[in-house]
Amino acid sequence: MNSAWLIHAPQGYGKWPLLQRTANALLCESPQSLTASEREAARLPAALSTYKACGHCASCALLAAGTHPDLLIAAPEAMWPELGLNPSEEAAPRSETKTASQEIRIEQIRRLNDWSVSTSHRGRAKVALVYPVDALNAAAANALLKTLEEPPEDVQFLLGAHRLDALLPTIRSRCRLAALPRPGAAEAQKQLGGRAVATGAQQAVLAWSQGAVYQANPALGLEWAESLLDALSRQAASPQSSTLPPPPDQAAGVASLLKIGSDLQRVQSGAPPLYLPQKLQPLTALAQRIAPLKLAYALGDWRQKQRLAGFPLNQALASDALLLEFAQLFSQGD
Repeated sequence: MNSAWLIHAPQGYGKWPLLQRTANALLCESPQSLTASEREAARLPAALSTYKACGHCASCALLAAGTHPDLLIAAPEAMWPELGLNPSEEAAPRSETKTASQEIRIEQIRRLNDWSVSTSHRGRAKVALVYPVDALNAAAANALLKTLEEPPEDVQFLLGAHRLDALLPTIRSRCRLAALPRPGAAEAQKQLGGRAVATGAQQAVLAWSQGAVYQANPALGLEWAESLLDALSRQAASPQSSTLPPPPDQAAGVASLLKIGSDLQRVQSGAPPLYLPQKLQPLTALAQRIAPLKLAYALGDWRQKQRLAGFPLNQALASDALLLEFAQLFSQGD
């Protein structure tokens, strides 16, 4: 097995739970063979989907408690609650700021590098899990690269990335790459069912998230998008932004408008909606009220806004401006 695997896929495809299961299987003292159906569901390369953890050995007990000494996880502090991580005070990298970092910092990778050259506590393999790799800051990325160039023996590196193009080419070249396929319909529906998404709403959420059901909220913005389209389709030629429902927040609003705009473009070209197939009628009516070039410019503007979505904004003012710009797209005479 290669010393470093880099699994990449869009956010929400379930990289984290699959990487966790792989790490558990590698550290398990009595691993069990996966069935053919389980290997297919894993959506990982054969080298990473041959075995599963037994769940009963001493190593599995340590993994369940989050205290296995031969597993080291590097992830942004801000993501620990989302990932279910609760590192001990000794293991947790100390942040110099009060706010949890959105990056994987140099201190975390230095600790990983020191750990990787130490002797295994259990006398078996060691696993380093870095997720997401595209959250490495520049200093941390260079520090990890040095270790990947000359990886220690008996250490398996498992890396997960949302965006492959955001990584240093030299890191990509030191890893064996594997693209994680989109979750299948059965897996996606099972995931949504576990989140108590009503059966009737599952198809709408699947379309809206395009199968990325492992997001914290795969339906974020869906209800607003539906109500926005309904409100617009009921209004006259010059809709008023003040009568439209406000988005959940700026980031969700921009992401939702990008999906709405994409569906409007598809309808204009004769293709069915991708994200909102249940809203074909209002999308068709609205698509006839906006020039294709005007819509293309709007999509470019929303993509730019999405890149700036992390900047601090007055949410109320930003939402008002977003609605005003969207409403003006359908005003006659513009």
